[in-house]
Amino acid sequence: MQEETTKSLSWKWIAAAAAILLIGSLILNYVFFNRYNEFKEYKDKYESLLLSQNSILSKSNLYKTRLEQMEESMDIIQDPKVLKVPMPGTKAFPEALATVFWNPQSQQVYLKVNKLPEPAADKQYQLWAIVDGKPVDMGVFEMGDTAKLLQKMKVTGKAQMFAVTLEKKGGAASPTMEQMYVAGKIPG
Repeated sequence: MQEETTKSLSWKWIAAAAAILLIGSLILNYVFFNRYNEFKEYKDKYESLLLSQNSILSKSNLYKTRLEQMEESMDIIQDPKVLKVPMPGTKAFPEALATVFWNPQSQQVYLKVNKLPEPAADKQYQLWAIVDGKPVDMGVFEMGDTAKLLQKMKVTGKAQMFAVTLEKKGGAASPTMEQMYVAGKIPG
C-alpha cells in the first residue's frame, strides 16, 4: 500500500510538474510571440524610415546638383567677356524665344531655351552659328527639364548670328529654313 501511495504521489508530482511546464511554456510562447510581433512592427517602421531617408537624401542630392548648375549658369551669364545674344521668334513662330551666351575669347557657347514648343518624338532642335554668311552646326539640344538650364553647345571662334531650327532627331547637315524658330544677331 505504501508503494501504491508513493506511486500515486509520484504521478501527482509528475502531473503537477508537467502542468506547470505546460503553463510556463504557454506563457513563454505568448511572450515570445508578442515580442516577435513587436520586432516585426519595429522592423517595418525601420524599413519605412530608411526608405524615407533615402528618398530625402536623393531629393537633397538632386537639389544640390541643380543649385550647382544654377550657380555655374550665373557665373557664365555674369562673366563680362560673355555676350548675350537674344534670339526672338521668327515671323512663323513669333512666340518662340531663346538666348545664346557666347564667349568669343574661350569660344564657349551656351544656350538657354526661354520658350520653344516641345518637338515631336522624331524631331529635335538644332543650334546654328552663321559664320561668314554660312550656317555652321552648333549641335542639337534637349528639351524638358534640361532646357531650363544653360546647355553647353559646340565652340565657335566667330559668328555673326545664331539661329535654331527644328530638324529630324540627331540633327541635319544644313538647316531647314522653313523650320527656323528663333534667330538673333550678335550685338556690336
